[in-house]
Amino acid sequence: MELVAHIWNVYISNILDILILAYIFYRILLVIKGTRTIQVVIGLIVLVAVTIIARDVLHLQTLSWIMGKFWLAAVVILAVVFQSEIRYALAKIGSKLFSIRTKIKSNFMSEIVEAATEMSKIRMGALIVLEKDMGLKNYTETGIRIDAKVTHELLLSIFNTKAPIHDGAVIIKDEKIEAAGCVLPISTEIEVKHLGTRHRAGIGLSALTDAIVLVVSEETGNISICVDGKIEKVSTENLLETLTNRYTQKANVL
Repeated sequence: MELVAHIWNVYISNILDILILAYIFYRILLVIKGTRTIQVVIGLIVLVAVTIIARDVLHLQTLSWIMGKFWLAAVVILAVVFQSEIRYALAKIGSKLFSIRTKIKSNFMSEIVEAATEMSKIRMGALIVLEKDMGLKNYTETGIRIDAKVTHELLLSIFNTKAPIHDGAVIIKDEKIEAAGCVLPISTEIEVKHLGTRHRAGIGLSALTDAIVLVVSEETGNISICVDGKIEKVSTENLLETLTNRYTQKANVL
């Protein structure tokens, strides 16, 4: 037993420690890759280099003192800078650990696809959110509560340009229309500045939650799906399959 304990303490525990940390850092890099967060990380790396050079190489006392005070407050600064990412990561971990979604119980997805296809033909703009494991109550409360069965006729009526709530988003929860005319967070990423408000809203919400957002362009009639802060164009022929797979797919915890 002593030999086993010695091997564990000296070798296995250290190797396991390194592997777990490497995996965590790898998943974090995948999350922040391509976002403005990576620029903040690069900035922090530069500040670490400045601190080391000023303290250990050039022996600049004043700069070293200032940087020392900065790192004392670094935890609070990082919490403020990365508050949305931290909130998203914690919510994602909790939602995935207790996720019970297994399959779609009704044909509501076909109704969404039928409505999106029709709106694409007549170039009627739409923004449809499918709630998954993370709750969207703070967004549904910005709209008008509907609590109705999903039908393509109802979706067409909501997004009709004469409807007072057509500019907002429809949020679908538990395969029912929870609310309409909802206000979503707009993505401020430079890469999507050229896109319209609906597309940036879809990207913005999907970056903060695990929701699936379907967007129909009013200008071109193109249909897009937003997931994890990314947007992809989808043809009407593949829409049902793609949307169903995205909705039932379980994401990684990290």
